[in-house]
Amino acid sequence: MEIKLDQVKGVGPKLLYTFRNNSIWSTYDLILRYPKTYQDFSIDQINHLKHKEKITVSGKITTPIKDNPYARVHMASFHMELFGDQIEVIAFNRPYLSKQFFLNDEIVVQGTYQLYKHQIIAQTVIKKEKNIEIKPIYHIGDIHDKTVTNIVKTIFDEDLVQIYETIPDVFLDKYQMPKRMDAYKMIHLPKSFDEIKQAKRRFKYEEAFYLQLKLKAELKARQVPRDPIAYDIDQIKAFISELPYELTNDQKQAVNDIYKDYHRPYGHYRLIQGDVGSGKTLVTCLATLPFLQLHKQVALMAPTELLATQHYQYFKTLLKEANICLLTGKTKQKQLVKEQIKQGVYDIVIGTHALIEDDVVFHDLSLIIIDEQHKFGVDTRNKLIDKSKCNDVIFLTATPIPRTLAMVAFGESNVSIIKEKPMHRKKVDTHYLIKKDIHKLYEAIDQKIKNKEHVFVVVPAISSDKVDDNIDSVYQELTLNISAPIYVLHGKQSKEEQESQMEKFMYNPGSILLATTMIEVGIDIPTATLIAIYAAEHFGLSQLHQLRGRVGRSHLPSQCFVISQKEDIERLEILTKTDDGFKLSEYDLIQRGPGDFLGSEQSGYLDFKFLDLISDYPILMEASKNVEWLMQQKDFYTNIKYKYLQRYIKNNIKI
Repeated sequence: MEIKLDQVKGVGPKLLYTFRNNSIWSTYDLILRYPKTYQDFSIDQINHLKHKEKITVSGKITTPIKDNPYARVHMASFHMELFGDQIEVIAFNRPYLSKQFFLNDEIVVQGTYQLYKHQIIAQTVIKKEKNIEIKPIYHIGDIHDKTVTNIVKTIFDEDLVQIYETIPDVFLDKYQMPKRMDAYKMIHLPKSFDEIKQAKRRFKYEEAFYLQLKLKAELKARQVPRDPIAYDIDQIKAFISELPYELTNDQKQAVNDIYKDYHRPYGHYRLIQGDVGSGKTLVTCLATLPFLQLHKQVALMAPTELLATQHYQYFKTLLKEANICLLTGKTKQKQLVKEQIKQGVYDIVIGTHALIEDDVVFHDLSLIIIDEQHKFGVDTRNKLIDKSKCNDVIFLTATPIPRTLAMVAFGESNVSIIKEKPMHRKKVDTHYLIKKDIHKLYEAIDQKIKNKEHVFVVVPAISSDKVDDNIDSVYQELTLNISAPIYVLHGKQSKEEQESQMEKFMYNPGSILLATTMIEVGIDIPTATLIAIYAAEHFGLSQLHQLRGRVGRSHLPSQCFVISQKEDIERLEILTKTDDGFKLSEYDLIQRGPGDFLGSEQSGYLDFKFLDLISDYPILMEASKNVEWLMQQKDFYTNIKYKYLQRYIKNNIKI
């Protein structure tokens, strides 16, 4: 039963108005509004203190408070008794002190200790009360923190809130965590900082536990039963042995992971995340071989026509005996292609969003591959998945996702990571420039043009008052300083114009492509050996790393220049020192949050109050094991002691 705040003693119309303006309507709402921080009023021992050290002390006022209103800054001063000694207290801009405190009052002073003058420069002066050592700070409008604490205390003392236990006793006992009601009392009315630590540990585990429960329940619901996929392993080994290059160890492991999934008696989801240039497209080609043997259909969906076309060309080159078609918004004789897909003429169908159209009906869709999965909404992905009976899905991303995010989004056993790069790939030399040193970039571009190599120049906007470095301004800058053909690519051009500009660039060695981030994925030009990224402060490190991956795709030495108008040295120097996309993604996760990796729609449920996806990884793993064990119990879905968890699954699991 929900109890409204106006039923709590001491909450009048003015307080109620402020609480409601801060979305606090009930006693439970207030209990869920955790303190932002805590002020420590535990008392220090004066003989242990150093000069200019922050201290908190208590004692009795021994002289009247003197005001000096004529000083440039108002100053109040008085003496207090401290451990049998007298110490002077000085407070600036506190004209009210002489009206609030009087001779012989017991007070607590927090401030900076001046050893040689034997005085305290006070930041805070308050009356001494019992249990005042830790003061919760809430920042709820203009309501005093002490008022909030008193209201919270009344709620607990008079039993005006219902708190249900949400973690099974077996795990509370295992980790010696407080019950939920006790944890709320500890976090709002702490007797020590250890109590706050215990409460936060419990709430971190609770958030991790329910995250894992959601993910594992969704995974279980998606596991459509099917027979294990049979295939001729000798044929597949023979195919791999005829490749012109050997697979890296990471590629081999990813292929093995996929084939193990095929042995399971149900459809499986797997995320293949490969750093830029790691060869994940080859892995997906090999993933299709069992389905080609069984004459079952495969669909590959990419976010852009450019990327879909590139996949189509790659698959056609590698899988010469397979019937492969490309379905995009520009496909000619679209109705004929759709009819042939329905009849099962094509083994592999590669396309864009066109694949999810209602009139695209597959003959026997058995494997789905979704490239750059974070660029699609959940509904878009599910529309394609719903066209298959078995739910065998491989997600690809060239944006390395931090292992914590990958684990929470796909489950720790369903992620394959490809870090190694093929032997023929060269490391890209990366340089950070501020705008005044731009001549160094022009010199490097001139050399590439003389070598008849391709150059990318990337800007964050087409034309903008907010961004100085845009298509219009940088085009003028390049034409004044570089003698080379310059082609332009951006999202406002028609598809025909985009295609025309790309073709001209590709077939003109010694030319420049000035583009927006459209080239982040899907561009593979071996003779592209320099990329310059203007206004780098507008990009996350992971995106800069993606753009850097457009060069260094052959044996030719390659360079990347990141140019910033602002001092961005610390962040951009990280990019210059490593080409490990996973390290860069960890940094981006801390700075920018999970939305950059999973998309805001998919990352909304990762909005935690206590849990940190990086530092609390061990808690996530413990919660994962615990939920796995719990869901394997025969009575998990029927026993009344798990009713809270059963209700949570029923209300929160979306497939």
